[in-house]
Amino acid sequence: MNRGKGVDIESSSPTREFIKWTEDMDARLLHTMIEESWLGNRVDGSWTSQAYSNIVDNLHSFGYVAITKNNVKNRQKMLKDKWREVHDLFAGLSGFGWNVVTMRFEVEDEVWDNLIQSRPSAAKWRVNSIKHYDLMVELWAADRAIGSGVRTARQAR
Repeated sequence: MNRGKGVDIESSSPTREFIKWTEDMDARLLHTMIEESWLGNRVDGSWTSQAYSNIVDNLHSFGYVAITKNNVKNRQKMLKDKWREVHDLFAGLSGFGWNVVTMRFEVEDEVWDNLIQSRPSAAKWRVNSIKHYDLMVELWAADRAIGSGVRTARQAR
């Protein structure tokens, strides 16, 4: 029985572009996005076409030639959603400190236990790290912040 292996099927529908992202790829993506923001290629929180082109070209220059604009958009959405979850969880809490080595928020066990009891979804962040959190803060914190002290990455230069 033929299960479709080795059979070319012509279709007008787009194929799904799956890329396995590495920690290095994420770092390069975030650094490049910050640079593009500094250059003014991010307007009202949205990337310009030029920014996407520059981001893809930069990733290609590091050997990640399979990366497309759609890959960048999808990865940014995933990273931003993860960052937003963590940022919103810890933004108003006192006592939690960011550990740059473990890349996790840390506090005494009793405080963690109380938080997890009130917000069970927080339990995963007790043991899971969020790599490049500092870069994500630089890139997206102004999108979440309100008040007179809010600055974009470009304004912070």
